Amino acid sequence: MHHLVIGEGQIGRAIIERALTDGDSVTVLRRSEVAPTPGIDRVAGDVLDPAALQTALLGADAVHATFHAAYDARIWRRELPPRELAVLEAAAERGIPVVFPESMYAFQGGASNLAEGADRTPLDAKGEVRVALLEQRRLHTARTLSLVASDLVGPTAVGTGAAVASAMVIERIAAGHRPIVAGAPDAPHTLTHIPDLARAMLHAARHAERLAPTGDAVLHAPSAAARSPRELIALASDLLDQPVRRPLRIPLFALRTLSGVVTFARELSGISKLWYEPSVLQPGILTAQEGLEPTPWPEAVRATAERAAAVTSGAVTTQTSSSAPLAS
Repeated sequence: MHHLVIGEGQIGRAIIERALTDGDSVTVLRRSEVAPTPGIDRVAGDVLDPAALQTALLGADAVHATFHAAYDARIWRRELPPRELAVLEAAAERGIPVVFPESMYAFQGGASNLAEGADRTPLDAKGEVRVALLEQRRLHTARTLSLVASDLVGPTAVGTGAAVASAMVIERIAAGHRPIVAGAPDAPHTLTHIPDLARAMLHAARHAERLAPTGDAVLHAPSAAARSPRELIALASDLLDQPVRRPLRIPLFALRTLSGVVTFARELSGISKLWYEPSVLQPGILTAQEGLEPTPWPEAVRATAERAAAVTSGAVTTQTSSSAPLAS
């Protein structure tokens, strides 16, 4: 199977790696040019450039739309709907499915125990944008599959600044700093391992007609049982041979106070329910019926910690990302 991956950030890179491991072929559409990589065809251009998109789609059997935008609801509202629509239109012309990673933002009101198929309950502007995107996909003639994930961990998350648990907890511990907790330390919080999300997105692409028989499906990515930030700190500290240090806590009132002047504080304040209360992504049909079991939680944390340690020591370099935490 030939996959077009749009965007080469933390999720896109994991999809590319898994697809090649599985024996599939990949084309990547990205805005900037990079050095060639054996086995990967790359097209430099924007999804809003018809010529670039048409070139990238040659021979594709499915599209993985992993592009994002800066972490600001105003930018999301302006940039994401037309970019997704361009992809949907092009995919519909070719009769191929589009697979999207999705966050819990559209379901924040029910995130304390989110079951697959739950009503959309956004509580901030970002959630409203996500609802609008889900509705655009549902109404379009292209076959679409949206895979809901929680906050992301995994090797490709390290160094991007786009995954809260990695950047604020695991990477800080690897660097010998106190972790930062923006939320309740003992509230259960699901973490989705990026390799599991990549595997699920590829599975969805390969079985799109069966999984989205009516043309659209919103599915939960396989994710290990929720654990608390305090448990994450303890495990990451042990794996990284660091003492368990009391985290720096960001109280909710501080986020709300700063939200009027600091964009990132405003956006985090908008999704505060996901961090200051339980946030649990329940298994869906990909796990219960399709047999996609998540990586055990300790193994997912270990993979992320090992990458963070390697980056901290200078043994490897990592890519950066200007996009936001995709998931909560």
